[in-house]
Amino acid sequence: MQLLYNPDIYPDQIREVILQSGQTGIEIANRWMMGWPKRVVNLLVQDMYEDVFQYQLLQEQDVIARASSLGHLAPMEIVVMSGLSLEPPEV
Repeated sequence: MQLLYNPDIYPDQIREVILQSGQTGIEIANRWMMGWPKRVVNLLVQDMYEDVFQYQLLQEQDVIARASSLGHLAPMEIVVMSGLSLEPPEV
């Protein structure tokens, strides 16, 4: 299982939500933190991170679950092909 990148930046509650969300959730958190750290910090400061994270997680899980005929693609490729944004929202 993939480790959470820079886990100390998250408040305890948010870190637990991410870790309990499984591989997809950890991948989302890591992608956001490595690609857009300022946005992540801003979402945390504005107390909006958990809501947007949960929304993104549900969207990606749904897209991946519906793509049973695309088993030859990596989950990230399926997400990109679905048109979902890989970035966290700007506040």
